Amino acid sequence: MLGQFTEALEPLQECVSRAPNFSAAHKWLAATYGQLGRLAEAQAEAAEVLRLHPASRISGPQPAHFKHAKHAEHYLDGLRKAGLPE
Repeated sequence: MLGQFTEALEPLQECVSRAPNFSAAHKWLAATYGQLGRLAEAQAEAAEVLRLHPASRISGPQPAHFKHAKHAEHYLDGLRKAGLPE
């Protein structure tokens, strides 16, 4: 949400490595890679989200922890760049 995508990578990668079946971590990592323009990695994370939860969609329920709508849109934009289906 702060736009510090490079700094977010390591903790997100650590989260995914510690909890590989936690799809939310893969979503955040996919969105972060997407915002960094690292599309192959973003797409790989989106594929992992879909492997874990085949019905996952951008238009589905989203985290309720966004204080501002612009933060939610930024997250969703990253997921779109990653190729998660609408």
